[in-house]
Amino acid sequence: MTETPDRSISRDFDLSHWPVARYRMPEHVPDSEAEARIAEFEALLARNERFVLVFHGPEMPKDSSRFMKAYRAWFNANKEAQKRLCAGAVRVEPDPGRRKSFAVKALSMMNKLFPPYPYTVVGSDAEAQAQAMSWLAKTQPTMAQPTKAQPTKTRVGG
Repeated sequence: MTETPDRSISRDFDLSHWPVARYRMPEHVPDSEAEARIAEFEALLARNERFVLVFHGPEMPKDSSRFMKAYRAWFNANKEAQKRLCAGAVRVEPDPGRRKSFAVKALSMMNKLFPPYPYTVVGSDAEAQAQAMSWLAKTQPTMAQPTKAQPTKTRVGG
């Protein structure tokens, strides 16, 4: 396992339970911190180890256009590495109404962006951990073998 700190500089990432990386979506990312925050996502890929991203908090940082622009560019430029290394992403939302809203938005996003990994919305940390372990237990397709696209599971409800 790669030696890296368990906490990120911004403290938004908690890697103490690697290969499950927890990410607290910030309320706001100041322009002066945008590149440093993107570097934290880059550091996940630099480990070159399979992982699952579990995140919670606001839907997106507000008034953070520089960060969002940089994140979209990073996301698009790193789709192959994400596909290879990220076993999936899980959003934790305990509130049933917000969870349903996130799930509907996720379906829309998946139909437009075709994310490189599965994504689901769950109601608890325990569900997120179980999903993460399930994804990590699956064998990773090799790069030499073509794979058939699998539908992404989005779960609504508690």
